[in-house]
Amino acid sequence: MIQIAPRYLTNIENKGQQPSFHVVYDLVTLLNISLDGFILGEENSHKSSKRLQVEAQLDCLDEDELVTIGKVIQAIYGEKCKFN
Repeated sequence: MIQIAPRYLTNIENKGQQPSFHVVYDLVTLLNISLDGFILGEENSHKSSKRLQVEAQLDCLDEDELVTIGKVIQAIYGEKCKFN
C-alpha cells in the first residue's frame, strides 16, 4: 500500500491539493496502469490499463501456459485472433 498521512489524503480529496509525483508514481505502479493512461485517460493512451494488467499477468506464465492461453483465445475468437 501507499504510505501517506491521512491529512495529506484529505487535502487531496477535499481541498484540491495536487499529489506529489512520488504518490502518483506509487499509485500507477500499485494499480499496474500506465502513467499516460492515468493522466490522459485510457482512450488517449497507447495501451489501455486493462491491456497492461493482462500483459503483467501473462509475464507470470511459463511457455506451456502461454501456449494454452493462446489456444483458449483462438478457440473463443477464431480467425480474428489467429497468429502463427
